[in-house]
Amino acid sequence: MSYFAQLQDRKQQYEDLACQAVQIASSKGANEVRIKISAGKGLDISSRHSEVENIEFNQMQGMSVTVYKNKQSGHASTSDFSLDSINATIDSALSLCEYTSPDECAGLCEKEDLYHGNLDLAQLYELDEDPEVIAQKAVSLDKLAEQNISKYQEQGLKESDGSSYSMFYSVRTLATSHGFCNTSLESEFAKYLSLLGQKDGVMQRSGGYYSGIDPSKEWSDQRVLDEAVEKTLSKLGAKKVATGKYPIILTRNAAREFISTLFSGIQGMRVYQNSTFLKDALNTKIFPEFINIKEDPWVVGGLGSVAFDSEGVATRPLEVVQNGVLKEFFIDSYSARKLNMPCNGHNDSVYNIFISADDAHTCDLQTMMNEVGSGLVINSLMGQGTNIINGNYSRGASGFYFENGNRVHAVDEITIAGNLKDMFLSIAKLGNDLDERSRVQVGSILLPEITVSGS
Repeated sequence: MSYFAQLQDRKQQYEDLACQAVQIASSKGANEVRIKISAGKGLDISSRHSEVENIEFNQMQGMSVTVYKNKQSGHASTSDFSLDSINATIDSALSLCEYTSPDECAGLCEKEDLYHGNLDLAQLYELDEDPEVIAQKAVSLDKLAEQNISKYQEQGLKESDGSSYSMFYSVRTLATSHGFCNTSLESEFAKYLSLLGQKDGVMQRSGGYYSGIDPSKEWSDQRVLDEAVEKTLSKLGAKKVATGKYPIILTRNAAREFISTLFSGIQGMRVYQNSTFLKDALNTKIFPEFINIKEDPWVVGGLGSVAFDSEGVATRPLEVVQNGVLKEFFIDSYSARKLNMPCNGHNDSVYNIFISADDAHTCDLQTMMNEVGSGLVINSLMGQGTNIINGNYSRGASGFYFENGNRVHAVDEITIAGNLKDMFLSIAKLGNDLDERSRVQVGSILLPEITVSGS
């Protein structure tokens, strides 16, 4: 029997087990209890030279136990679901309570914040589980690349560096002593192709991919190959540019990384710890007035859709930024108590994010380049040069230099730098080149003048 066919039975089995664990912990003296069960099964197969290279089977299960006693907390986990092991794990968590300090903000979320709905967000789809089928998918992608290399050899494409195909089902059950018990079932799959190119003796590697949850939306192998070819060839012949200030266009991948610093900066934990440059920014202008950012965890079939967070708090759509003004922090129950603010279901990472601008400030990438004239298009960012405490931002970057709206040459080994407060406010335009493969929907971002360290 396939794992997919077992999922509903496993859902019931894990919910029964989680509720039983809650009862055991409560009977042993815990004032509040949270039980999380995570389980799943998947397969990852890679190909090289049109032959299967690696086959990796993945199967996991684990239970985490969090207990609160007199506002002291303890946590323990196990991968053994026998009653003896669960009892021992609960005993360990309770014993740890004796060594932690009381915290008036500790504990489960408020009962009124719990999810009680029946949303069907379409996160589970039946995937191929047969290793032979998945192996054939990986090999076919690799073989297609090798068959097409000759078309691009004069431009510098050298060879396929291999492909892979993976799939995974996950089961996540949450039960608490508030009487909450619910399970989310999810599917995910991905395929990836890597290519090598060479120019002037310098090798470059890049690739194309697709990842998602619904196999009916999967990109064709040809589309993945086309992306891999374009990205690999675009990196060949890279040069540095002179140090100075340039108009910068962050394409959608780089733009997503850049804008994600906002989500780190508005986490409730960072706010109450005074460890973010946005700690005093609520209800103030942090972007130009034409920018709006919405989070919607209820998109049916969305990559980041959830009905409740890992505390059981019901999620809801949020207007994070309205007309450039920050309207929300991302608040879990603990930071809600610390900040005396409402919890908005953010014990997890961000959900589906949509970043938009008005028509006058939205265009395609080529139009953006034409209007700017000359500058740098940044395709990828590297390094960890983001200081969320003060907003200082410095990242390695690569892409290409353009003049009169036309690409001139590839660029790498440069660094872009600034302060996020200034960079956010300086955004001049957004692109319409969204990426369906991401939970953060943002197109290219134009920053009119950014410091670049080059040659």
